Amino acid sequence: MCSSPAKLIARDPLAPFDEIPLSHFPLRLGRSAEADIPIEDRWVSREHCEIDRVDGVLVVRDLGSKHGTYVNGHAVTTAPLNPGDELSIGLSKFVVEYDLDSAAIKASHEATV
Repeated sequence: MCSSPAKLIARDPLAPFDEIPLSHFPLRLGRSAEADIPIEDRWVSREHCEIDRVDGVLVVRDLGSKHGTYVNGHAVTTAPLNPGDELSIGLSKFVVEYDLDSAAIKASHEATV
């Protein structure tokens, strides 16, 4: 589990919200009113992507969107979302904010050693 509440912070000053709390997982983002997080952006697919939590780390998965899902400017199908990363869907950009839990930090450190 993330040790603090996770959220997406809107990078567009004209966005209808400043931040989106990520309160449960998985969460679907899209233009559809049925999406867990509806995004009013005509370049966002009805079911654009999904954010889940895996071993204390957030992971984004594209759901076959027409215009793609990007993390730090790179197109992804599935990718980890680390604190401070930029998630872009359509014309909407968000900064990912959360604290990694101790198990995720340990796993990340072991993977680099």
